[in-house]
Amino acid sequence: MNYIEIASLYESEVAFGRSTASQMELPSVVNKRELPCDGCEFEDRCAARFEDCKAFRFWAKNGDFKDADVGKLIRTAKG
Repeated sequence: MNYIEIASLYESEVAFGRSTASQMELPSVVNKRELPCDGCEFEDRCAARFEDCKAFRFWAKNGDFKDADVGKLIRTAKG
């Protein structure tokens, strides 16, 4: 850290007080179902090509997916 960074951190603490971000409790993520990739015929291919299907995208967002969506609409994962 250089002098400017240290001075900036000190000024921020003086102006706004100490940060309490490290004291916050974040909610734990609880998925309704297991990972849809387990046992899928495209599991190895998707992992090698960095792809995902509709079921995985829904699972990542909501923790649940429809069985019919496994292996459907496969595309390169957005990162």
